[in-house]
Amino acid sequence: MHILFFALAGLAEAIMDTVQFHYGKSIFSKFDPYFWDPSISWKNKYKDGKPEAGPRFQGSTTFFVGLTDGWHLAKLCRNLFLFIGIFFLAYTYCDLWSVVLHVILCRLIYGIGFTVFYKLFEI
Repeated sequence: MHILFFALAGLAEAIMDTVQFHYGKSIFSKFDPYFWDPSISWKNKYKDGKPEAGPRFQGSTTFFVGLTDGWHLAKLCRNLFLFIGIFFLAYTYCDLWSVVLHVILCRLIYGIGFTVFYKLFEI
């Protein structure tokens, strides 16, 4: 089961890289550019597409950013599939509650690490 989720995580990352680096010649260019073209879709997080106007809705720049554009949706899927794959892999060796606790803890650590370093790189 875990192999399937790791493969799906790879698929999601392929979507991320495709829209980021090859959007114009990809299958995604046939779909709504306001969702799939990362050169403009990143603005979907903000009111009227303007960062200075603030988030479009509560959580649109944090918890719910995966709902705002194709690249972030693919990233959300990649991360979910990775953690679900880890869950199923670990579950074959540990009891359910240990696995759940560790997956939640790892996800929190991952999120904190991302946030801290992302803020540091903004300087």
